[in-house]
Amino acid sequence: MANPTNATSRLHESFEESPRGSRSRKESRKESRKGGRVAAAVSMAGTLAAGSMFLIGAGAAHAATSDTLPGSKPTWASASADRGAAPAAAPLAVRVYLAGRDPQGLAAYARSVADPKSAAYRHFLTPEQIQARFGASAEQVAAVKTWLGGAGLTVTGQTEDYIAVQGSTAAVAAALNTSFHEYATSDGTLRAPSRDVSVPAGVRSAIIGIVGLSQDRTANKPNNTDGTNGTDAKDKKTASVSPGGVPYLGTTPCSDYQGQKLATGLPALNGQSVPWAVCGYTPTQVRGAYGVTSTGLTGKGVTVAVLDAYGLPSMKADADEYAARHGDKPFRPGQYSEIVTPGQWTDQAACGQPAGWAGEEALDVESVHGMAPDAKVLYIGANSCFDTAGGGVAANGGLLDSLQLVVDHHLADMVSNSWGELMHFLDPSGNPVDLDPALINVYEQTFQKGAAEGIGFYFSAGDCSDDNPASGCGAGAGSSRSQAEYPTSSPWVTSVGGTSIAIGADKRIQFQTSWQTSTSALATGGSAWTPASYLYGGGGGTSDVFAQPWYQSWLVPASLSSTLLNGTATSPKRVVPDVAAYGDPSTGFLQGYTQQLPDGSTAYAESRIGGTSLAAPTFVGIQADAQQAQGGPIGFANPEIYLRATFGLFTDVTDHPRTNGPLAVVRGSTTAPALRQFGQGVDLHATKGYDNATGVGTPNAWYLTSFR
Repeated sequence: MANPTNATSRLHESFEESPRGSRSRKESRKESRKGGRVAAAVSMAGTLAAGSMFLIGAGAAHAATSDTLPGSKPTWASASADRGAAPAAAPLAVRVYLAGRDPQGLAAYARSVADPKSAAYRHFLTPEQIQARFGASAEQVAAVKTWLGGAGLTVTGQTEDYIAVQGSTAAVAAALNTSFHEYATSDGTLRAPSRDVSVPAGVRSAIIGIVGLSQDRTANKPNNTDGTNGTDAKDKKTASVSPGGVPYLGTTPCSDYQGQKLATGLPALNGQSVPWAVCGYTPTQVRGAYGVTSTGLTGKGVTVAVLDAYGLPSMKADADEYAARHGDKPFRPGQYSEIVTPGQWTDQAACGQPAGWAGEEALDVESVHGMAPDAKVLYIGANSCFDTAGGGVAANGGLLDSLQLVVDHHLADMVSNSWGELMHFLDPSGNPVDLDPALINVYEQTFQKGAAEGIGFYFSAGDCSDDNPASGCGAGAGSSRSQAEYPTSSPWVTSVGGTSIAIGADKRIQFQTSWQTSTSALATGGSAWTPASYLYGGGGGTSDVFAQPWYQSWLVPASLSSTLLNGTATSPKRVVPDVAAYGDPSTGFLQGYTQQLPDGSTAYAESRIGGTSLAAPTFVGIQADAQQAQGGPIGFANPEIYLRATFGLFTDVTDHPRTNGPLAVVRGSTTAPALRQFGQGVDLHATKGYDNATGVGTPNAWYLTSFR
């Protein structure tokens, strides 16, 4: 292959000439809400991108006579669970989210600035320009406020994204032409609308959705595993001394690199001894494996936001100590900053406590810094793991609020998100429930605004394959059917899947497969391994909600885009992930942070951790290097990712058998070992070309230098 220096312009020129790249997709797609499933009401005429927004009750193209907001009554509010009217005088706070003056124009512009074929390519707007061009007009805001005030509701706060109001339950019900009842669930009796709400026709086009109508909220979870919480039965929270002289939380023996230590006293696999799993790869090893070292790129001039819930008080000190212990540079003055407000933290018990997110924060910050040691890192700790903070105004209240904070003030060039939620799940009573479509609308609008500004959003794809409820992890998560998670399945974000990786002593990749891992134990007598059973793996699959985005149309096989995880699609759909990086906990990352040790003391300690929570910040760090090479914002990266994949600038990952060693490691202790075999997917598999386990593949030096 020719030297890819200054390859970006040649790629774009070739793309213009490519039959695949020049395809025109002037389609209009519209999905309706059926059978209690979340709708994707999307009309995409002309240049507008498919799958851009649900547009419930928003947009001139949807100005039908009905003023109902479909999906505003949750599916768990069933007649059989109805326990009568909610107290009329009880206070109720909600947020009325604003659609803006031209929501479809926003989607079109967001596409155009990311599309190399567009005249507006990379003509990013400022937040002020976004608001002036696409935000809610003064007339729209005044009309919504007049309606709300006339209904007896009080405006308690306002941003450019929403109007927060409060009133009695009876007043809110009257304003929305519904009634509120209480419904029995295993979480107690919860309030919800007894029917879908509706709004006056005069304000319908100004409203994208109303959030807070029901008392149930969906908690987001970090997509990591094998941290010090002992989620893996073979890696309980035990402490030993690491080679660096600090506590190592995990089992030994373990290796510094793939194949360093062999489990010679344990049964072989395919006639060969299996190596002990690594203690955790360090940034130096990973930079070498993905070709970052050879490029000399460091992410200089780029700001990366890391978004999680809560915050670790010692994060900067821990990151500096970690870097120094592993041969890297600590943060220089002003390179690391954070927005964390402990006095406003809420929902701590429901979110697994701040300590439950501390390992995720350390993983994300140290991974980004490791891959892009000169990039600025802004850590934003949401005050809750829920999407929003309730009816009031909060700058970084919930995770959605924190995303809007980044977009409304353009706080970063790219955002690493290692969390997500199910779109279809079981409520506490075991009834199928869908994610609130109003929330999805608002997320999509936020991502589109970010794309128009030149901000890229990256989300981990999940740690349970396609969340099949027949699997242990799918059942444990409460999944109601096989699915792609959210927000990773949004057409406006980059979904990052996981791989299992073997990095040798020379910091090069020996092999990699999809992260779809099976486990075996010692059989009775200890002379053989038990039959393998599926354990966990990186998320992926075909969305049953979002239409296929334009950038996937020339590369994703129809066998994937037209086949749902639980049926056949009537039209092509969004498939995830887009890309992949290492995520298997058995080939994971060595992280370090201040935490409670098994003896009850608190100190800096290190451990191995994995998940697509590792894959996402790793790829984001590499993207920071790519942006440095390009000399300007990448923005919404997917069109460029698929363009480069078309020209072979990613390392393709497959699960094909190899003959140069077992695709496995041993974990645990010598007395209680576990055999982990890689690329053992049940529903998702890495195949030649694009696949629903690793997307277009993993980055390498050729990918990075193509931005120069």
